[in-house]
Amino acid sequence: MTLNNTYNLVCTKEDKDFVLIIRLIVGGWSSVVTCIFGLLGNTFSIIVLANKRMKVLSTNIYLIALAAVNLLWLILFFIFYALRLTIIIPYFISKNQENVHSFYNEMYHQLSPYTIPLMHTLQLCITYYTVAVSVDRYLYVSMGLNASQYCTIRNALRIILLLTIVAISFMIPHWFEFRVITHINNANRTYYTKSYTSIGQLKMFREIVKIYIFIPIVYVIPFLTLIFINILTVRRLIHYHDEHRRLLSIPVRQIAHLRTNFNYSRRHRHVTVMLIAVVLLFLLCRFPMLINHIYEARYPTTDNYISKENLYFRCRIQHILNIFANFMQIINSNGNLIIYLLCFQHFRETSKELFEKLLTYMGIQSNDNLSSVTQTRSRGSTLLTAM
Repeated sequence: MTLNNTYNLVCTKEDKDFVLIIRLIVGGWSSVVTCIFGLLGNTFSIIVLANKRMKVLSTNIYLIALAAVNLLWLILFFIFYALRLTIIIPYFISKNQENVHSFYNEMYHQLSPYTIPLMHTLQLCITYYTVAVSVDRYLYVSMGLNASQYCTIRNALRIILLLTIVAISFMIPHWFEFRVITHINNANRTYYTKSYTSIGQLKMFREIVKIYIFIPIVYVIPFLTLIFINILTVRRLIHYHDEHRRLLSIPVRQIAHLRTNFNYSRRHRHVTVMLIAVVLLFLLCRFPMLINHIYEARYPTTDNYISKENLYFRCRIQHILNIFANFMQIINSNGNLIIYLLCFQHFRETSKELFEKLLTYMGIQSNDNLSSVTQTRSRGSTLLTAM
């Protein structure tokens, strides 16, 4: 780190090169590969969960919405971040400035004031959908058969629509946070950069909207709700286990009136365990972004002023934290499919059934093609013989 003037410090070349390499490896190559797997995984999850066998449960409606929003977020992240970093950063490392201001990079800067709040909106939808499906699952395990009158597909769709409207409304101020600045370099070439608007530069906006409102609504309240709901759900599962052991010791004639609720809870146990794993993955992957948002609200990356006290943090730690926080969000969007396959028996059975249908269809198609080719060849040989 070197001194720029009496009051301001700048990062050294070593700091910038180190951050560029980490950004290329984690934010570029690794993110591209992970995003591709996530796009395929969420598409597959939507296909399986939208099957007629799966849509009878309200929990699966929330999971379809969750997979759909994850898919949209991954598409935006892949196009505007992962793929862009993979293409652009090698030019910065090689000091080849000719291709830095490419059409792709300029498109990113021009659209960033809109893609950033849009991606924040999708992430807020993911958070709220996760809370909603956790509450839905707790009602199933705590109310038994009585939950069917509340946890319906229609109610799930209404709640998803309501949460989406709330997320969009909450993010409206953030659409006025950034703006695009036009520059002309020495070669008389126009390029663009992202900067804060007059509203985004206000200290009141950063403190009230970005910290005191954004962080509690987006992180603290949903996180605490998820932790609380999952503790209650785990307690219900423990109670279910104890009840199972107790029922084994009760005479058969006394167990008849308890059998219905017991079997109902048993059928939903695997789904509940699966959902607990989804929530734990969500909390683990989203916590780094909470820390990153706190630091970005206090030390914006577009702010060129660097004091001596936060010099090392601003030059290395803040950038690396942002890179890994974004990468953990990609992991969160990818990990649900693995949890479904490991913990969700009905999901595995439906997936197997769909694969068998696909293989059967492909086998029929290949047989039809083979038959048509054979018939064509036989007709050709018959014509030759006749001639």
